[in-house]
Amino acid sequence: MAREKILLFDSDPGWTQELSSALIRQDFEVFSALTVTEAVSLLNAHAIDAVIVDINSTGADPIGLLEQIRQQFSQTTIIVCTSRATIPQAVRTIKLGAHDYIAKNGASATMPAVCDSVRRALNELGTPQRAARATAPSRGELMPSTQGFYGLISENARMHDVFELIQTIADSNASVLIQGETGTGKELVAHAIYEASNRHGKPFVTLDCSTLARELLESELFGHEKGAFTGAFDRHIGRFERANGGTLFLDEVLNMDLTTQSKLLRVIQTQTFERVGGTKAITVDVRIIAASNRSLEHVVTEGTFREDLFHRLNVVQIEVPPLRERVEDVSLLAREFLRRFSRQNNKPMRGFTDAAIDMLGRYNWPGNVRELENVVLQAVVLAKSQMLDAGDLPKRIAQSPAVLAGASPVRLADQLGEPEKQILINALRQHSGNIKRCAEALQISRTTLYAKLKKYEIDPDGIR
Repeated sequence: MAREKILLFDSDPGWTQELSSALIRQDFEVFSALTVTEAVSLLNAHAIDAVIVDINSTGADPIGLLEQIRQQFSQTTIIVCTSRATIPQAVRTIKLGAHDYIAKNGASATMPAVCDSVRRALNELGTPQRAARATAPSRGELMPSTQGFYGLISENARMHDVFELIQTIADSNASVLIQGETGTGKELVAHAIYEASNRHGKPFVTLDCSTLARELLESELFGHEKGAFTGAFDRHIGRFERANGGTLFLDEVLNMDLTTQSKLLRVIQTQTFERVGGTKAITVDVRIIAASNRSLEHVVTEGTFREDLFHRLNVVQIEVPPLRERVEDVSLLAREFLRRFSRQNNKPMRGFTDAAIDMLGRYNWPGNVRELENVVLQAVVLAKSQMLDAGDLPKRIAQSPAVLAGASPVRLADQLGEPEKQILINALRQHSGNIKRCAEALQISRTTLYAKLKKYEIDPDGIR
């Protein structure tokens, strides 16, 4: 059985590390985030069961996170744990969906209370994973969620080669370079390596190198001492220290400047570093997984990425194929996303029509799996029925060259220049005379469709 997943949102690294260790001992899988963007990314990627939030986290937006969880992840349990507890704040967080509100009264006293609260809440409320396992499949409807290979889902031969490679290298300490277009799921591949490795249960820490200036990037990687630079009011523990014993995932590593690249190379070679503004050498045991949406070999030839660092990162290279080259996965992933977003948005969706699946399969997906995920989310939010049809998909998909090149469903309202009778006949032929599916494809009611068939003396039985 898959372990239940907990996300910690807290700006205190010492507390986060202690609580993470306590939860791991109770067989939870633990993630941590310092920003709302990072937290939402983890919530989307890993079907988090519960989030433990310090409502007074500095440099973050915990209230904003609670509001996003309430809107987008309504079945995720929220537990607030804070050192500055007040009754008005407790009332506010409960209104925002928190299941429990716990005051921090020292680690030894509070850790067991937090762990008990998490276990009690999940037992009372259930988890998204349990709900998915309890859903029985019906003919023509969504199948229950599948975990696939450590959360990766694919029927594609190239992806299965990736799975085999992950299994082969998982327990080594070798650095891994994951390359692939934006949106192909490189972070999920990195997490699968971690899940399959003997470092599983130790920290898995991520850093997006594309979003930070050099000074901030160095601080996030290595930490800084109090007074190291303007605004450094306290000591900050960097990602390397937080990942000690576990795995550090560096996303879009090609955006790292040459100075930081040099420091990263030294850490990989020696497993030691100093915090910014510090002199004490800190030793860590961290496995590095890096990712890039461009070929690092090409970036090296351009002179913007160190060749020696490239070779250090590129001990094992994994290429993630774009979605357009794994077409058999489109419907599989679409149904999985539909199941997830149906739950998160409290909309009991049943599945896709054949016309919708056909259109999704012919689209080119320049944004890869991430674009497919966003398309399904948009369709679920705007859906007016329990079956998503081609007309529920964004217009850019229906109007793309790849889709227009094949037979596509026709909306009655978009074809005013074509004789209405011929439109009806074409739609009936396309759906083998099935009135319900024909009405859904034309985006008119069955009553209207019957009236128009009577008007033009069209016998649907004669078209089957």
